[in-house]
Amino acid sequence: MMQPDVFAQTRYAPHEGQRQFHASGGRFKVLIAGARFGKSLAAAKDVLADLVAAPTRGWVVAPTYAMARPEFEAILNDLRARLHVPLQAVTDGGRSGPSHLVTPWGAEVWCLSALRPQGLLGQSVDWLVMAEAAHIDGEVFERYLRARLSSTTGRMVVPTTPRGLNWVHDLYNRATEGDPEWHSFRFATWDNPLVPAAEIESARRVLPAETFDEQYGGAFTTVHGLVYREFSRTRHVAPITAPQGAVVYRAIDAGYTNATCCLWACRDADDRLLVLREHYLCLATADLHAAAIHAIDAELEAQGLVIGPAWIDPSGVTLGAELAKHNIRTSQARNDLHPGIECVRMLLAGDGEPRLVIDPRCVNLLREIEGYRWQDSSRHGERVPVKQDDHALDALRYLAFTLYRNVVWQKVAPV
Repeated sequence: MMQPDVFAQTRYAPHEGQRQFHASGGRFKVLIAGARFGKSLAAAKDVLADLVAAPTRGWVVAPTYAMARPEFEAILNDLRARLHVPLQAVTDGGRSGPSHLVTPWGAEVWCLSALRPQGLLGQSVDWLVMAEAAHIDGEVFERYLRARLSSTTGRMVVPTTPRGLNWVHDLYNRATEGDPEWHSFRFATWDNPLVPAAEIESARRVLPAETFDEQYGGAFTTVHGLVYREFSRTRHVAPITAPQGAVVYRAIDAGYTNATCCLWACRDADDRLLVLREHYLCLATADLHAAAIHAIDAELEAQGLVIGPAWIDPSGVTLGAELAKHNIRTSQARNDLHPGIECVRMLLAGDGEPRLVIDPRCVNLLREIEGYRWQDSSRHGERVPVKQDDHALDALRYLAFTLYRNVVWQKVAPV
């Protein structure tokens, strides 16, 4: 929140976008902004008031140590050069290790990396900055960082440039959906009056439109790097009433710490794949999964549908054996990654009309399909998706490849 005394003492004159961000008293503040907006500086200044007011412990966490340096160095510089604080301890890990500082009144700041998230367990913190969070695995926040704030009722600042419709987009939407603890802000590079307009126009001329909108416009609109770029909620999502007598197929992706997902789908008279329901649960026993599967089976049977075959991923042998004890028989799915992806893309493209429709109740499948991205680097010349948030998508791939691998409507553009 706004701290004019600290700002004046550190000779910080925020521009209008930064002022709006600082004026917020939200416990969780998500700052989405284009490059060079000044989001790292704003985040550092925002938590500086917490640091100088009490013996707080704060973390700056980023995808790498190097990416956490801007916020940490801004805090360190303010304490030393602007506020003339005789720091009791400073450990400088540079770009390859953790950095740490301690003030005379006992406040601590740590500069940490999310690459090995197990190292983030244990301590509680009073404030947390997740720098460039769009490049951090969402499970790092969910499983390792969120709980660090619970015993202190601590606050969090998320300064980042967007990276597609991933988990940070979900955080941003918490405020727009009315959660009073969450405040979200989105600004473009040109909202910083110090960035020359000519430089922005130079970038616009050479970058793909979707990349420019993301990296300079701070927009969540990019499809650059998305695996299923053909997907659109307006074309592929609708409430489904399955045809009477349709055979319902099930596909299961097994997990434990990661979610176990089961999808139910049928084909209609136009040979579209209709995804009707999902079961999505982590840290659960086979008994719980079986009960949930039987419940949805019974619901669909009551609607006049016929429960047909089920497939499970090849690594799910143990779960498959446990489900068989509950009279849920499964066969091993074909786990051909790239042919399966192409089959799903073919269904999304269709033959002028989409051949894949998803019921809006399948919230986890929709979340995953909108955020599924290719890795920035390739493996032996072949692009590989980022291995996260793909449990429902794996189940969809098993369904598509099993039911449609010999069907060709049209070629989809290479990715």
